[in-house]
Amino acid sequence: MSGKHPEWLFTTVSAVRDLMLKQLARPALDDDAKRDAEMAVKTLDLLWEQLEGETALLTREHERYVAFFENAPDAYLVTDIGGSVREANHAALELLRLPLAQVKGKALIHLLSEEDKTAFLTRLVALMTEPAAASWSSHIQGGNESPLPVQLCVRPIPLAKSGVAGFCWAIRPG
Repeated sequence: MSGKHPEWLFTTVSAVRDLMLKQLARPALDDDAKRDAEMAVKTLDLLWEQLEGETALLTREHERYVAFFENAPDAYLVTDIGGSVREANHAALELLRLPLAQVKGKALIHLLSEEDKTAFLTRLVALMTEPAAASWSSHIQGGNESPLPVQLCVRPIPLAKSGVAGFCWAIRPG
């Protein structure tokens, strides 16, 4: 049992497996108890192998998502429900003319020109209460000396049961 796994999971499974192996080593076990313990160890090992396979699959899928997101031709941002940037792709950083360190964690509203901030907040609140895809024209300030006209396209990220977890933004010059 090795690889890239959460430490707590690896520790827990290893501890359970060690306890089961110690039980097997006890001479006082009857045949049925020994057979049950051996089956439990085999089952645990099989489940661990399946978990490792699923972990590898999820890792590959995550890497594929990151590659797509980072190399997409359009500027994309992912924000939390309050509009703070959680992710920004390479195209977004180029458009904003800012490094990731100055974008990530920053409220998207701070990247807009002053005259667009009130309208942005109004639309953001509306998106929280009535989640639906939307788009509108705005101006990005970013690292630009003068505001850049853009088209903001947004789609809410739904929570499993109800509500909004955050937003996906596409920003196109316009």
